Amino acid sequence: MLPSEPKIFHGRETELTKILALFSQGTPRIAILGAGGMGKTSLARAVIHRTEVIHLYGQYRHFVACDSATNKVELAALVGAHLGLKPGPDLTWAVVNHFSNNPRGLLILDNLETVWEPTELRPEIEEFLSLLTDVDHLALIITMRGAERPLKVCWSHPFLPPLEPLDQDAAQKMFLDIAGGTHDPTEVEKILALTDNMYGIFDE
Repeated sequence: MLPSEPKIFHGRETELTKILALFSQGTPRIAILGAGGMGKTSLARAVIHRTEVIHLYGQYRHFVACDSATNKVELAALVGAHLGLKPGPDLTWAVVNHFSNNPRGLLILDNLETVWEPTELRPEIEEFLSLLTDVDHLALIITMRGAERPLKVCWSHPFLPPLEPLDQDAAQKMFLDIAGGTHDPTEVEKILALTDNMYGIFDE
C-alpha cells in the first residue's frame, strides 16, 4: 500500500540527507513544509523507500494521503483504513493503540494541510498528532503547505527548513526527464522562469 519510489528525483539530496540523519538520532518527528509544487510528497516518498529506512521499519512503514479528510475523525479513519482496522465512529484510540502494540514504525501523513489549515480544526488535529507522538517508537513525518508546524509535537531538531524552489540545474534536469525529447534551452529557461522552478506544476 506504499506509493512508488519517485523515478524522477533531482535537487533534494541535501534535504534527504538531513532527514535520514535524524533517523540515526532516535525516533524522528519531521515536518516537510513548503509551497505547493516544491516536491514535498516526492521527498517523503524517497525517504520511505531508502534502504536504511526499510531496514529500520520493514513492513511497518505507512504512507497515508490526507487530502480527503475534513476533520480529525475522518483523518483517524483514513489512518485506520490503511492499517486494516475495523471501521467505527472514531478510530483515534484504535489507531494509537495499534501503533502502541506493534513494533516500531514510520507513519507519513501527506498533504496534512487540507485538514489542519481551518483554524477551528487545528486544536483537534494537533491533539491527534500529540497522541501519535506519545507512542515513543513511532516515527512521524508530515508534509504540509506553508511554513508553520503544528503545535503539541516535539519536532526533531534541527528543523528541516521549508523547501525552496529547485536550483536551475536541478529544475532543468527535472523538466527534461518529465518532458522527454529535445527542447530549445532558451524555451526551457522561459518555462522554468514562469514556474519559479517549482516542478510540481508540470510534474504528474
